[in-house]
Amino acid sequence: MGAVVIYLLVIIGQVAYAIYDNLPVLKSNDYAFDYLYDMVQYGGANETVIGEITSYLLVPMIGAGLAIYMKNSHELYSIVSRIGWSHFFKKSIKYTFWGATILYWLGCLIEMVIINIFYHHFVYQPFAQDILIRGDGYFSLNNLANLVIKTILNGFGWGIFAIFIFILALFVKKTSLCFFLGPVIGYLITIQESLSGDIGGMVRVLSNIWDTTNIINPIENAMVQDPSPAIYYLNYATTAVFYIMLTAVLLRIWYMKNIEKG
Repeated sequence: MGAVVIYLLVIIGQVAYAIYDNLPVLKSNDYAFDYLYDMVQYGGANETVIGEITSYLLVPMIGAGLAIYMKNSHELYSIVSRIGWSHFFKKSIKYTFWGATILYWLGCLIEMVIINIFYHHFVYQPFAQDILIRGDGYFSLNNLANLVIKTILNGFGWGIFAIFIFILALFVKKTSLCFFLGPVIGYLITIQESLSGDIGGMVRVLSNIWDTTNIINPIENAMVQDPSPAIYYLNYATTAVFYIMLTAVLLRIWYMKNIEKG
């Protein structure tokens, strides 16, 4: 609960800063709500370093923390002897995924409420032709559908990333080190993506597959200028499948390693 409160307080502070930073800009524009909401998401211009670190630190651990603690406090084998490995994995993965996803959605809901009250109310645009003209990132020209799709997919993306971090944490024996896996892995991926962008060519194409931005905020990451929605969906699906498969392989390796130990 303490971690949830800290995360939400950081989100509130981040939105407050974004409102202050953008107060003279676009306040009378019908897309002001959409604009500011995008600015405070992962990779957005008004996402603070504190907000980014807090998300990497806390979101993956909300649902996985208990299972990691049990594993590192030598309680795991007494638990799996009663409920079995399959039940332990299913329950832990479910809690990890939905813990991260729901926490992200809760943060988004708070962002929407604050922006709607203190910056600009949401204006429904059933067919936003000028989005095409501006080249904004979008999943749908209906801005309400775009908002909902984007929020849902980003939440699922955080859930997938959280499961990946949880599985990596199974290999780490110190709980304190597990706590920092999210920021470490997140920033390592960001750094390698930046380096591959400088190199370009096939290296950039391949590195894009494991770029977590594709699942936690696809509209901030595309390899072509002003892409169509299909590009975002394709990037999202490719990266999601990659991390699900990688997670399954790592889980199998860890499981077999423990079975061999008896």
